[in-house]
Amino acid sequence: MYQTKAIIWLVIITLLAWCCATNLHAANATKPNIVFIMIDDLGWSDLAVQGNPLVDTPRIDQFARQGMRFTNAYAAAPVCSPTRAAVLTGLAPARLHITNHIP
Repeated sequence: MYQTKAIIWLVIITLLAWCCATNLHAANATKPNIVFIMIDDLGWSDLAVQGNPLVDTPRIDQFARQGMRFTNAYAAAPVCSPTRAAVLTGLAPARLHITNHIP
């Protein structure tokens, strides 16, 4: 009986120590800076960084040079309201019952 209690306490103390060490490691990790730009009716070639000579976008070009660009994107819907709802909730527009434009 005594040996069983000792083993249980040893397991509990080990788990608590592991949880505390994990939390300390997570607190010291640096968080990345993320800038998410979402613009209605913006085409892939509408920015200077994509090679458009008619548009001057120096700040977005600077972001693109200094950061990481994701050029394969997926829009959840062809209109803005369902896409915005999908981005904010992480759910598909049909699951949210938002499939049309909300004025």
